[in-house]
Amino acid sequence: MEIPTGGFLRQWRKSLGLTQAALAQRSGLTQSVIAKVETEVVDPRVSTIRKIVGALNRIERPHQAHTVGDIMVSEVTALLQTDSVQSAVDKMVLGGISHLPVLSKNGAVVGLVSEASLLKSDSNEMITVDEVMRVDFSMVDAEVSIGEARRLLGEEEVLLVSRRGILVGLVGRIDMVKALRDAAKSH
Repeated sequence: MEIPTGGFLRQWRKSLGLTQAALAQRSGLTQSVIAKVETEVVDPRVSTIRKIVGALNRIERPHQAHTVGDIMVSEVTALLQTDSVQSAVDKMVLGGISHLPVLSKNGAVVGLVSEASLLKSDSNEMITVDEVMRVDFSMVDAEVSIGEARRLLGEEEVLLVSRRGILVGLVGRIDMVKALRDAAKSH
């Protein structure tokens, strides 16, 4: 992947008719940071470049999905660690759901129950989900790019999505496939 130069970013911004202040507002950065990046006075962090490029992409193609937050399922059914395995089975079957995040009492994500983890467990009604949940789940920020999420979903079945550390959604492989289909339709 080629890293864009400050001059390239300046030309891109100007081609979209944006001021530095407008780009700063859209990217969550300050106008001063935008100016320093464009004039190459500073060597910016990757996260800064990602914010600028992400904002420019969203402005250039407003109807296209750009981040995980654009394609995530935001109505997430979750479990508590103390819920029974049977309640997990019921939620999955009734909701047509294949993955359920597991939350602690304070709302932090501590695990993930999948169809596979349930199939590997004993169907004893006394077992709680914290005994069968996976703790090796992947959580990404809602601002992660579609490309990065696509790469991760090549190895993971589902990505839990957070904003400022709070669970806000999830993206499964089918959600990514739908986003790719929508992107192909728009071209």
